Amino acid sequence: MMHPTISPRTCSLHMSLINDMRLAWSQHVYWTRMLLLSIAERLPDETEVTSRRLENPYDIGDIFGRYYGLDAAKQIAALLTEHLQIGAKLITALRDKETDTANELTKQWYDNAGRMAKAFSALNLNYHYEALLKMLNTHLKLTTKEVQMRLEKHYAADIAAFDQVEKEALMMADYFSEGLMRSFPRAFV
Repeated sequence: MMHPTISPRTCSLHMSLINDMRLAWSQHVYWTRMLLLSIAERLPDETEVTSRRLENPYDIGDIFGRYYGLDAAKQIAALLTEHLQIGAKLITALRDKETDTANELTKQWYDNAGRMAKAFSALNLNYHYEALLKMLNTHLKLTTKEVQMRLEKHYAADIAAFDQVEKEALMMADYFSEGLMRSFPRAFV
C-alpha cells in the first residue's frame, strides 16, 4: 500500500529517476566488463565495444543535465569519458605487464576520481566530497581487482569481483538519485 501523502505520480517520477540512474551506472560497469574481456582475451570486437562503452558518459551526463543544464552534463560526460579511457589503457598496460605505465595510469585514474568527486559535490549540496571520493575510489579498487583476477585467469574470483563492482555501482546510482530528489523536491510532485 502506498503512503497516503505520496501520490502515484510522485512515486512514478521517483521510480523513473531511480531506474534511469541505475540503468546508466549498470551499463557503465557492464560495458567496462565487456571491454575487459575484449582486451584481456584480445578479441576482435574491442573497437566496437569501446565505441559503445563511450556512449555511457553521455547517458549519465544527460540524467544530470535534466536538473543542472547542458554545461553540467558536458562536464560530467567529459570526466567519465576520461575515466573510461584511462581504464582501458590501464587494462592494456596490466595485460602487457607494463608496470611503470600501469602505475602512472593508476595515478591518473585516482586523480580523475578526485576531480569527479569535486565536480559532483559542487553541483549538489547533498553530494559530500568525502563520501563521493570514497565511493569512486572503492569503484576503482574493485574494478582493479576484477581486472587482475581476469588477467591471472582466476575466473571464479574475477566473477566474484564483478559482482562486487555491480553492487557498488548500484549503491552509487542510488546515492546520486537520492541527492537529486532531495535537491529538487518540486520535480517529484
